[in-house]
Amino acid sequence: YGPFEWTEAAGPDRYRRALYTFRRRSTPYPALTAFDVPIGEQACVKRTRTNTPLQALTALNETVFVEAARALGKRAILEGGETDAGRVSLAFRLCVARSPTGDESKTLQALLARQRTKFAADESLAIEVVTGEKKSVARFEDGVSPAEWAAFTLVARVILNLDETVTKE
Repeated sequence: YGPFEWTEAAGPDRYRRALYTFRRRSTPYPALTAFDVPIGEQACVKRTRTNTPLQALTALNETVFVEAARALGKRAILEGGETDAGRVSLAFRLCVARSPTGDESKTLQALLARQRTKFAADESLAIEVVTGEKKSVARFEDGVSPAEWAAFTLVARVILNLDETVTKE
């Protein structure tokens, strides 16, 4: 539900925050409501299965999901070995707990090649994808180029938005 700073009130307003505290702690994270998260005050034995376009839009555009894609893309670059196939395979395995099929790997590598070309031509766009800001960043950690990181970030966004990643069967 987020990192909230709870400052203890003093004086006559000390007990006024109880209602606010209850409301704040019982409100689900907004992005999770698109995935039909149950309310926190009741037990949920079985969740209903839904699939709406709003869930796909949330998984592609919500800040938490975008940041997760950035982290997954960077991890694939740093831990996936020297080849694109190895890096794509690592990202895929981390999300769906299996290796990609030949067609899946080929499709993701083709996407990676297109994105790499696009970001190599426009480094400011790559920096915006990996930082969320339009201004330039002087240095990137671990020697990862912005274009490479941005390309893997977009591949990671696709993997994170797969039905197999999102749903439990």
